[in-house]
Amino acid sequence: MSIDHSGTTIPGGVVPGAMRSLWRQSGRNSLGRLWLMCASMLLLALLPGTSVASDKWHPGIYVKIEDWQLRSPAQMETIYEELRSTPQLRGMKVILLWGRYESRDSRTGTSRYDFSQIDQILARLAALENKHLIVALAWREFKRERGASEILPNDLQAGRAWNADPNRAHTQYDYLWAYRMSNQPGKYAYNLKLWHPTILRRLDAFLAALAAHIDRHPNLTQISTTESAIGEPVTSFAEEGGSAQRQYDGQLAVIRAMKKYFVQSGVVPDLNYSREHVAGMVPILQAEGIGLGSSNSNKSKGLIAQPPSGAPGVLTYYPRLSGTVILAPEIQGDDYRSTYGHDTPPDHPRYESIYLRVRDGLRANYTVMQRNNPYWLGDASTPSMLKFIQTYPAIVNDSTGAGGLNHVKPKSVR
Repeated sequence: MSIDHSGTTIPGGVVPGAMRSLWRQSGRNSLGRLWLMCASMLLLALLPGTSVASDKWHPGIYVKIEDWQLRSPAQMETIYEELRSTPQLRGMKVILLWGRYESRDSRTGTSRYDFSQIDQILARLAALENKHLIVALAWREFKRERGASEILPNDLQAGRAWNADPNRAHTQYDYLWAYRMSNQPGKYAYNLKLWHPTILRRLDAFLAALAAHIDRHPNLTQISTTESAIGEPVTSFAEEGGSAQRQYDGQLAVIRAMKKYFVQSGVVPDLNYSREHVAGMVPILQAEGIGLGSSNSNKSKGLIAQPPSGAPGVLTYYPRLSGTVILAPEIQGDDYRSTYGHDTPPDHPRYESIYLRVRDGLRANYTVMQRNNPYWLGDASTPSMLKFIQTYPAIVNDSTGAGGLNHVKPKSVR
């Protein structure tokens, strides 16, 4: 359903005129005020995105939904069935492409937000034994083909031509509001230019609208981001009009906007690189009650580094932050493939060791698992991670629903 900006806006949504009239009339007697209080609570529970907030603490094992799966009704039905048949799965994490939910009228210059896709997901999860949702804003993307992407709203997708490499036809296109990180065919990558005031201003308005619509929904547990690594632009930051530090500063501005607007739900950004950036972020996370997520949990040198001087790897912070902020490392393709990351020979670690790494080594409250083939469902030579989750005693026997992970609320959670 698209947001209609008529009516009176409240933190949970729009109060219809009839309810405002009842409020005025009921002020004449205490019985009327009591009746109105009950009616208001019922109304908030029924309006999309205005459900009365309940406890948002839902630690456990979640599955990650890729955009191609989100666009496939058949794939989504398969995932919903997995959630229905696997009590040990707490819910799903969905990557939000900004441009799918915001469009701007070129004549009036006003934005329209359509969150009906998220409403549908929340409704399905609420019907599936009360499963929960993590949403993640994509400020970075990897693509197989060139061209405009829904990582940007329609009015910001216009590109400009440049000739970084005239021998490669696909390099002659770039986003005005996002910078390219790769010229390798099949591995194009873009980051939003978070140093630019236009992008930050528009994202702030988008997050405000999104929070007003879904923050109070009892089945939303967190909002997150894609990874903090910013890559190397094909053209220099200076030529693009920014700098690495300004890009990181823009990330922090977006995270703080999330914290400002999502007052009911957890805010858990995905931090991995640079190590110096992560080191600067950790005191901010602690001071402002922001969680820590990471897109990988393996023992890659960059993630677990503890140099005698300089910044350590992001995963080294997890044990010391346990009990202070929400901890949510992910398990993705590289983690299934190798104990020590993508640039090492595959050793295909046992699923038990992957799980115990997250549970005991990183002391996670939440973990999000990518449904990579062949690991998730398995095949003739590969066991199934889904089957492991359904049968591993420490996961199955956890009556809290956290799948054996740390279910105790950290200090930052009310």
